[in-house]
Amino acid sequence: MSKLHYHQQLSTLIDNTLLHLYCHVAISRCFVTTTKRNMILCRYLKPKIKQPQHKSIKGDIKRMVITGQKAGANLELKLEELRKMANDYKESINDAQHLYDLLNHLFDEHGFNSRFFHEGEKTEPEIIYILKDHLEHCFEESGEQIAPVSLLIKFEQNTPDILINVINQTYLFCASLYEHNTETKQTHIHLNSYRKS
Repeated sequence: MSKLHYHQQLSTLIDNTLLHLYCHVAISRCFVTTTKRNMILCRYLKPKIKQPQHKSIKGDIKRMVITGQKAGANLELKLEELRKMANDYKESINDAQHLYDLLNHLFDEHGFNSRFFHEGEKTEPEIIYILKDHLEHCFEESGEQIAPVSLLIKFEQNTPDILINVINQTYLFCASLYEHNTETKQTHIHLNSYRKS
């Protein structure tokens, strides 16, 4: 799992946990103490430890629950700090890191392998190819994207729409179909920084 995916998952859980707390506080007719808030948060988080979708952040959830059970602790404040850290991380990474995270996500979650294309090499279906020399001109030294990144792929089982939708759902890049040959099923997809689209 990429660092970005980890931080996204952690950030989503924290947001949902805090929303759960604030809903309880909003319907309460009396002041909700820190101790009571910790109980509400722990009760919400405990079942998440065993849920398969939270497997990668299971240790973090356990630490949150343990923190909330300590006398004098303020789990709400700790969650706010963690939320800020996760958001700061997302904002600090550059476009080149986003591309790396995207390619890892496509492989880990959807089985799309990727590699550099070398002149004269026979391509395999369902593998994303990237031109290395082209890639060097897509990013500044700071890692900011300055030109569209080209992905080349020959589909046999999937379709261009599937890959484009998967990429767009990550919010790392905005993918668009540049060219598609229906006979050879060769596809050329452009990636642009999501922030610029």
